[in-house]
Amino acid sequence: MGAPLPATAVRSAPAESRWRGLVLRADRWLCWIGRLAVALTLAMVLVFCFAQVLDRYLLKTQFDAWDQVARIGMLWCAFVGAAMALRERRNVVIDLIDRHLSDRVRRARDRLFDALLLVLAATLFYKGLDVVEVGNFQDIVGTPFTYAVSYASLTVGMVFFMLFLALRLLIPDAAPPHDVFAREEHDTQGMPP
Repeated sequence: MGAPLPATAVRSAPAESRWRGLVLRADRWLCWIGRLAVALTLAMVLVFCFAQVLDRYLLKTQFDAWDQVARIGMLWCAFVGAAMALRERRNVVIDLIDRHLSDRVRRARDRLFDALLLVLAATLFYKGLDVVEVGNFQDIVGTPFTYAVSYASLTVGMVFFMLFLALRLLIPDAAPPHDVFAREEHDTQGMPP
């Protein structure tokens, strides 16, 4: 028989497992919120673009900011969607040298890039707060909104980026979240699970 584990190792394993479970549960909630935000903003863009065409040719109302509201939705969708693509590891990657690197070097490079991207996202978030403050004084013509609503999409997107990158650095082997819109492989082939 092997030597018994030290008491500190026995006590720290459940604590680490509990901590990891909490972080991954928070990640699932954050992914759900991000996906919902992307879906809602895309729906908003679709509705306002379609309503603009209806209004122009059929309804002829006095509301003339259909495109402005659609632009706001598109900005929010772009920044939150970019963060979701990063979390789900679906972002565009150029891998010219990956096949020449060992797994260890590739993991070290990925962690370094994630740390650098986290610093960049934090900087953009911090600087974006000033831009949002300036946007409070600029009205979007024809709407009840100011440009702060548009500029806030950058800061919220950077919050998502920072949280997802922190997760990558804390738990590098965390699996991408399950895509609720994707069908399982056995479903597409008509085979039972």
